[in-house]
Amino acid sequence: MSNGTQKQESQGLQEKDEEAREFPFNNVERPVESHKTSSLLLSFRFHLRTLWLFTVSEHSTIVYPWTAFGIFSALSGSALTTNQAPDLWEIVFRLPNTLLWMWMNILAFTVANQRLPNSVLEDSVNKEWRPLPSGRITQLQARRLLLAILPVTFFLNMSLGGLEITLIALVLTWMYNDLGGADENYIIRNLINSCGLVSWSAGTTLVACGNGSFALNAMGYKWLGIEAAIIFTTLHVQDLRDQEGDIARDRKTAPIVWGDSATRWTIAIPVLIWSLLCPMIWNLSVAGFLVPLIPGGILALRVTILRTVAADKITWKLWGIWIASLFILPLISNPSVFYGLNSAKVVLLVSSTSTNHTIDHGFFF
Repeated sequence: MSNGTQKQESQGLQEKDEEAREFPFNNVERPVESHKTSSLLLSFRFHLRTLWLFTVSEHSTIVYPWTAFGIFSALSGSALTTNQAPDLWEIVFRLPNTLLWMWMNILAFTVANQRLPNSVLEDSVNKEWRPLPSGRITQLQARRLLLAILPVTFFLNMSLGGLEITLIALVLTWMYNDLGGADENYIIRNLINSCGLVSWSAGTTLVACGNGSFALNAMGYKWLGIEAAIIFTTLHVQDLRDQEGDIARDRKTAPIVWGDSATRWTIAIPVLIWSLLCPMIWNLSVAGFLVPLIPGGILALRVTILRTVAADKITWKLWGIWIASLFILPLISNPSVFYGLNSAKVVLLVSSTSTNHTIDHGFFF
């Protein structure tokens, strides 16, 4: 080989080295690495969507209203909690924590519920898009997912607050799902549901108030008791849309036991009663009565007049709006957080000028 040829080859290798240093990603491995990265992203998106599909049907009726309960309760200050001077922005900034707490708890519940054979049978009729009936995940994988979710939820709640509430909710979840509390008797079903939802109300309130900073006061616990009664007497509106699937799994819900028509009236009448009674409890003005009466009246009309499955699905979502309108009533009765007066000053002012009962709310009990 001549010296000229050797020199050209050496110069060519040197140019390649310089190109490699200047463009380090221009090599044959790049398509492989790019494929791996793309696969990881697709896998992450797949699993994230799976979690979303487990909970999405509960977002508008459970997750958002019960997150709102916690925020509204914390903002209402001494109306429901031991915080005499709530700070608006501190509580607003806790909204992501409150929403995360609620979503993690509903995720644990929905996975525990949807993994069971009877639930898969029901969902294959009513909600075939859910992860198990659609074949997106197997029952074994759902069980393993639940095993992972529970400790994550436990440790997360150690940080966010409401750990004791979560433990109570998990016991109720076990009773509702694994012990068949939701299947054999509609009264037991509504009772467990009301206890579980009330426990989540207490949990979101504690998180919104700040972990360990404040607690519910006496009126707060009374309000939870009233909430339990509201849920117990109206929550079976959710069963109207699922009758076909409930029949398939032999679940004894109110529409199946009482009949569709009678059940609708057992929902409409309590909705109207609570829409009138709750503003009275909080001693609100006429405008305050309209807050629950408008969605409550629409809900009562829909549930008695519109009787298709599609209509019942919308009515169930409207129930979530109506229940949220009840949750905001304590804040309407004590809105001092918005105009810079803390609750203690309001109480002092009212007690020194009149015998008005708007703040302490002890008049009703």
